[in-house]
Amino acid sequence: MSHVFHQLYYHFAWATHSREPLVDRAWRPQLLEIINEEVQTRGGFPIRHNAMPDHAHLLCRLPPTILIAEFIGQVKGATSFRVNKEIRPRFKLHWQEGYGVVTLRKDEIEKVSRYIDRQEEHHRRGNLSELLERCEIEEDDWLKVLRKPPEGG
Repeated sequence: MSHVFHQLYYHFAWATHSREPLVDRAWRPQLLEIINEEVQTRGGFPIRHNAMPDHAHLLCRLPPTILIAEFIGQVKGATSFRVNKEIRPRFKLHWQEGYGVVTLRKDEIEKVSRYIDRQEEHHRRGNLSELLERCEIEEDDWLKVLRKPPEGG
């Protein structure tokens, strides 16, 4: 793909099974290193990542040859497998089935990176981004927009 221009940036968020607080502060740095390694193993370029006790965030750049659902499913599976095998936490790490993903423009990377870096502060203060914290959805919002009649019509 050396002749293809692309700037494909993705923000992923996913939760622990049943939103249980399974990610321990004591081994969170090791989890983040594992996420970093698994993203790279699958051809991605990690930009930022962080984890709270019940969810994780990942900002990365991916080439256009990567299938998004396959990529994040493999990253989640490999990270929980490695955490349980290598770190051996008191409670096994299990991720929920779903995830949230949004695409970003290059000029949004810095702002989203700061948001990911300041996860603890955002959660403590309650000033969360509804879009970036979303891990699942009941109905696609874009369908509502498509069904909405045009203004003035």
